[in-house]
Amino acid sequence: MKKSLLLLVTTGLTLLSGGQLLAQSAPATPKQQRLIHVSTLNTIEANQAFQNNVQIMQARRQELLVAKDALDKETNAAKKKDLKTKVDALLAKLNEDNQTMLKAYGFTLERNYTIAPVVSHVYMMVTDEEAARFDKEQAAAAKKKK
Repeated sequence: MKKSLLLLVTTGLTLLSGGQLLAQSAPATPKQQRLIHVSTLNTIEANQAFQNNVQIMQARRQELLVAKDALDKETNAAKKKDLKTKVDALLAKLNEDNQTMLKAYGFTLERNYTIAPVVSHVYMMVTDEEAARFDKEQAAAAKKKK
């Protein structure tokens, strides 16, 4: 698992933007794919927490990419050893976070996702008089439907 995640990380695949590497490496006849439901975020707070967690994962993945690149370019053996320790620690943390996200949301860095808003609430600022008139109109419309 660690090696496959590192491979994904080092190829620079991005979560929210379709990477050109992915398009170039796709087989000539890709298998048919479909969306499956993996999670529902029922509150604004849950959605914000999810978005925050995704951003944290992306930042950690980017940090790992930078450290891996530095490791690959380093020639000093002592510095290379320190960078290897850092890369290993970053990879371990990323794997741990990835497993947590998988358990919590069905989300993993190894896949691309589509987020579909289920409910949207639209609000507008009004005066008390406008609100009373609006409530009256809504009640009349509801009564008419019955």
